[in-house]
Amino acid sequence: MDNRHDNEKAQFKKLFKQQGLDQFNNRFKVLEMFLKTDEHITSKDLTEQLNQEGESFDESFVAVTMELLCKYGFASKIEFNNGVALFEHRHLGLHHDHMICTKCGKIIEFRDEELEKNQSNMAQAYGFHMLQHKMEIYGICSECLKQRNLIISLDHVKQGEKAVVVDFEGGQKISERLSSMGVRKGAIIEIVSSQAGGQIVAAVEESRFVIGRGMSTKVMVQPIGETDTEIVKNKTIKTSLPITTLNKVKQGQECIISKISGEPKLRRRLLEMGINRGTKVYIEKYAPLKDPLELVVKGSHISLRVEEAVHINVENVRSSQKYD
Repeated sequence: MDNRHDNEKAQFKKLFKQQGLDQFNNRFKVLEMFLKTDEHITSKDLTEQLNQEGESFDESFVAVTMELLCKYGFASKIEFNNGVALFEHRHLGLHHDHMICTKCGKIIEFRDEELEKNQSNMAQAYGFHMLQHKMEIYGICSECLKQRNLIISLDHVKQGEKAVVVDFEGGQKISERLSSMGVRKGAIIEIVSSQAGGQIVAAVEESRFVIGRGMSTKVMVQPIGETDTEIVKNKTIKTSLPITTLNKVKQGQECIISKISGEPKLRRRLLEMGINRGTKVYIEKYAPLKDPLELVVKGSHISLRVEEAVHINVENVRSSQKYD
């Protein structure tokens, strides 16, 4: 890599001096800092890195220099779905593609020789002369998947994602209304489009339907990947998780509320505390005599008696060293 970067610097000196570009030394410093950076970077972040090294550049100068680096083939400018301009190294003859996490923004570079060959063969089969190409795969990275609840409400499923219906909230009327849309337990739903604060356009098989945000919170689903679709259709994927009661969850674990029973007065009290179906709960600690439980619910610290906790069914129990 160092030899490659040395070659880039040598070519930069040759080309930029031949073209008679101004402020050569300063632009060379921008190149050097850029080559030290392995991630995709904005001109703003690059300016900050330069200034942290004792330089004094304004962002407009760095931005213009990066455009020149793109023009002469030392950098590539890319804009993913968020529209933010990012720059990455452009090493001649070394093509790669990207996977972008829609949750944390992480960008993963990859290269697959078989994929490159198939694309070339496909172009030839159609008599198409391919000049350039790019592949961008949007999804959720492994780190974000670990942090994500296995069972969530439909309104939290992202555009383009698929999920299998696990359960409904809200009683018989809600269930019947959803059923009329083709939304039944075990059905695979794809989110076609989703606008903040508005309606969701979804599809079950080849049938589209529109569902309001309020009703979408009543549909509990399990997100799935493309490779899981056939498994779900063959009924080999579990659409429910082991259930226990909240009083049996250990200190330092978190879980998801799946059902609340007990008297109406108790259910109303728990609802006022923010404890309802689909809510994530973290067991912070037990009192010395194991009663009450100290919980963290939606950022709030709550005390709950064991006799109340036995009426709360939970699932997706797992250890959590830190609660976010």
